[in-house]
Amino acid sequence: MNPTRAVKYGTFTIVDNVGSWTVDGKVRVVLAGTKPDSGRREGFWTLCRREPKREYHAAVGGLCLWSKYDCVFCLEPRGRGNPGAERSLSNPRDRTDLLARLARGQRVDRLVAARDPLGPYQEKMIDWQADVVRRYGIQTFYYSVPVDEYAAMFREFECFLPRHCVEQVHHRLRRHGARLEERIREAIPACIEFLHPMRQDPSLSPEESYVWPYRHLSVDLGIEEMEDVRIPYEAMKSGATLPPILLGMLGLPNPYYVRRANPEELDDLLVG
Repeated sequence: MNPTRAVKYGTFTIVDNVGSWTVDGKVRVVLAGTKPDSGRREGFWTLCRREPKREYHAAVGGLCLWSKYDCVFCLEPRGRGNPGAERSLSNPRDRTDLLARLARGQRVDRLVAARDPLGPYQEKMIDWQADVVRRYGIQTFYYSVPVDEYAAMFREFECFLPRHCVEQVHHRLRRHGARLEERIREAIPACIEFLHPMRQDPSLSPEESYVWPYRHLSVDLGIEEMEDVRIPYEAMKSGATLPPILLGMLGLPNPYYVRRANPEELDDLLVG
């Protein structure tokens, strides 16, 4: 990456190895490479002037169960030669727009979901987290795999879909969550404690569940992909005292926004 050229990484703009969050320009991170030729970089976001430690005992983090194109609603075409809109379950703006379109009478033509939960984003995320755990000597890693949160988000759309499709999505969510937890335990050399806040408190919204660990756990490090700085940021706004947050850039382009290379990796869950 050319350090003098502005580079977009999701909601961050990186200039001279400094990433600035477009949501709040005060959130800045100085990035340094951690793996030769991978494009992977990382840096600390802290709320006070203190040097990062060489070791941390307990950390918190997680990953997105599905990346942007791992579960996509394709709406019916609006006319000849005019493909229907495509909206991601994982993207908040997409979900809002999709719900409005469905309420106006548009119909879902296809619901495409990944067959295997381990895509480019998930593999790169777990690989980076495992490297961080090794380098900083982390012993306990509190980890969020948001199966319950995704299920809650999907329920907004269930009334617009046939029953067999709804059942398939919930089955796939549970299966993908279990597969990811298995992979995380295999790859990350720490005591993994999986978190399920919505099972402890069903009144939580997905957004409240995401920030729950920063509000209730005693940890000395947060490990987040750069886009997910929004999670500790929202916790801070609600009054939580944050540990240092290590933000990771997984490579260019951001693998979260990369489609699966092989169409056979995706299934249309409306079929059958």
